[in-house]
Amino acid sequence: MTFLLERRILPLRDDGESARIGWNYPQAINLARLGYGAGYLQEDEAWNVITPAAERLQKTFSSWQELGAYYVSAWIKWHWSGQGDLRQTEYAYRMLLSDQDSPWRKYPWNLDLGNGYRAPPSVQKTAQLELAAHPEGLICVRITVPDHQDEVLYEWAIENAVGCRPNITGQKRIGPDWILDTECFQPNTLHGAEIVAHFHPEAIAEQLRQEGVTQLLTIVEHIPHGSSSEIVPSASDDWIINGWHWYFGIEFLQLKLPDTTLSYGVPPRGVRVFLAGAVLFVAVSLAGAYALRRRPRWAVRFPLIFWGAWLVLSVSFHGLAIAGFWSGGEGLGADVRGLVWYGALALLLRWGTAIIIAASDLRAVVPDLAFGRILHMTFFRIMTEVPFAIVLVLLCDPQRPISLVSVIALLGLGAAIALTAAHYRLHAEGLRGGLVNTGELYDAVWAMAKRMGVPLRRLYILPEEISPRVGPRVGAYGDLLIPERLIRSAYQREVDGIVAHEMMLMKIGYLNSMWAGVLPILVIIVLRIYSAQYAPSASVTLVAQVGMALSAIFAFERSLRRVHSRALDAFCLAGGDAEGWIAGLARVARLSGTEVSARVVEKIAQKSGVASERLPDLLQNGLPDQGNYRLPDYDHWTLVPVS
Repeated sequence: MTFLLERRILPLRDDGESARIGWNYPQAINLARLGYGAGYLQEDEAWNVITPAAERLQKTFSSWQELGAYYVSAWIKWHWSGQGDLRQTEYAYRMLLSDQDSPWRKYPWNLDLGNGYRAPPSVQKTAQLELAAHPEGLICVRITVPDHQDEVLYEWAIENAVGCRPNITGQKRIGPDWILDTECFQPNTLHGAEIVAHFHPEAIAEQLRQEGVTQLLTIVEHIPHGSSSEIVPSASDDWIINGWHWYFGIEFLQLKLPDTTLSYGVPPRGVRVFLAGAVLFVAVSLAGAYALRRRPRWAVRFPLIFWGAWLVLSVSFHGLAIAGFWSGGEGLGADVRGLVWYGALALLLRWGTAIIIAASDLRAVVPDLAFGRILHMTFFRIMTEVPFAIVLVLLCDPQRPISLVSVIALLGLGAAIALTAAHYRLHAEGLRGGLVNTGELYDAVWAMAKRMGVPLRRLYILPEEISPRVGPRVGAYGDLLIPERLIRSAYQREVDGIVAHEMMLMKIGYLNSMWAGVLPILVIIVLRIYSAQYAPSASVTLVAQVGMALSAIFAFERSLRRVHSRALDAFCLAGGDAEGWIAGLARVARLSGTEVSARVVEKIAQKSGVASERLPDLLQNGLPDQGNYRLPDYDHWTLVPVS
C-alpha cells in the first residue's frame, strides 16, 4: 500500500500546492478504499488515511466544483495520455456535478467528518445549458437548474440568447433539479447547404447568476449529416455519438460568456466544388460510355468505375450531405429524401451510359431489336447495381452512425431490390428456355458435368428469336441455358470449351459471389472503426473518405476477378479443352460484334499450357471444322424462365 501511494502521489511544494493537493489526496482516499476492499487494510486503518485527507481537502478547497476543477487540471498537466483519457475524466466530472445520484449531489461539501472540524458551506452551484441546432432553423434549448427559484423567469433570456421567441415544450422537477425545455425557429440559419446558428449565452447566464449559479456546463449539439462542423469560440471537447456531434464546455460565471457561433454543413465554396465535380462526372461518364461501346474488356469494368466515382463524389465531396440539406430534415429522414432525387439522377445517368454501351452490341447481334426492348433490358440491368451502390454510400461516410442492425437492414433491403431487379431482368432479356432431355448435346453436357463434378440440374435451349444472347448462362439453381444461335454457329469443341467453363462457374460461384458482396462491406467497417479511433473527432479527412470508397470498389473488383480465376483453375484441373474454350470465346465475340480480350486469352493459355504461337490462329480461324452439334428437340411452345 505504501508503495502504491509513493507511485501515485506527487510531492507537495509551495509552487502550485493546491493543484498537488487536489490530485494527491483524492488518490490517497481512493487507494485506501481499494486497499480495504481488497483486504489489505482493516476498516480503522482505511479511515486513518481517509479522514485526514478529507479534512485537508475541506480546508484547501471551497466546493466539490473547485476540487474537481483542480483534479482535472492536474490530470492534464501530469497524467495526459490522449484525448480519450481526458474525455473520460471530464465525463466523470460532469456526471458527478449533474447526476442526482452522485455523491457530490448527495453529500454537502461541509459534511461533518466527526473530527471536530466544521467546514464552511459551499457557495458553488452548477447549472447545465443544452442547445440543439437543426437544419430548418429549429433551436431547442434545455436549462437544468438545481434548487430553482420560481420568481426567476427564463423566456426573455432564451429569446435574447437564440434570437427567437421560445415555445415552452415542458418543465418539470426531478429531485432538486428544475428542467425547462423550449424550442423556436431562428431565422436565416440556412445558407444553401450550410447551417449557421448564433447564440448569446450571456443573456441566460445573467438569469442564472440571480439564482446563485456560479458554474455552467454547456452542451451544443447537432447532426453533422456527413459534413464539416465548427464552433467559435472552440469548445474544451467534442465527440460524435449515434450521429450527433456534441460540443462540451465548462464556464465559470464570474466572467462574461462570449457569443457563440455554430456552423455545420457544406459552405458555398464546397457546394461550388461539388457542382463542378458533378458536371465533370456527367460529362466523363457519357464520353466514357461512348468510347467503350466496342471495348468489352473496359465495358465490363465501367459499372465499377462509374459507381466508384459517384461514391467519391457523394462522400468525399459531400454530395449526399448537400442533397440532404437541400431536401430539408436531418439524419435518416434527410438521407431518404435526398436519395430520392439524388439517387434518381445517378440512376438516370447510369441508365443512359448503359444504353450507349449496350445498344450497339445488342443490335450487332439482332439488327432489328426494338429500342423499347433495349430500354427494358438495360434498366433492370442497372437496377441490380443501384441498391449496393447506395448501401456503400451510406456506409462509407464515417460521420454517419453505424450499427449491426442498420448494416443488416441495409444489406437485406439492397439484396431484395437487386434480386427482384435480376428476376425482371431475365424476363426483359427473354431468358426462357425449352427443357432438353435427350440428344447428342444433352449426353455430352451431362458426361462433362459428371467428369467435372458439377451439380448440374437441368439443360435448356434458348430460342434464337427470343433473346440476343449468344453465350451460355448458368442459373442460380444448377440450371444451364445454351443459346440456339451458339449451337448453330460454333463447332463442337468450341461449344464444349465454353460450356465447361460456365459449369465451373456454377460449381464455385455461390460461395465466391457471396464473398464478393461481403468483402467490400467488411473493408468499410474495418476502416470506419479505425477512423473512429484515430481520426479527429470533429471530421474525417478527405484522404480517409476517398480511401474507404476506393477500397470498397477495388475489393469488389478483386473478388469478382478471383471468382473467374478459381473457375479457370478448376477448368484446368478437370481437364477442360482450353483450345476449344479460346476458339469458342472468339466465336462468341464475332457473333456479338466485339473482340475477345487478349489478356484473358493469354491467361487461359498460360495456365492450361496452350502454346502462345497457337493463339493467333485460334482467335482468327478457330478450330478445324469438326461438325456442329445437332440442335436437340425441345418444346418451343412451353418455355421456362431460367434464373
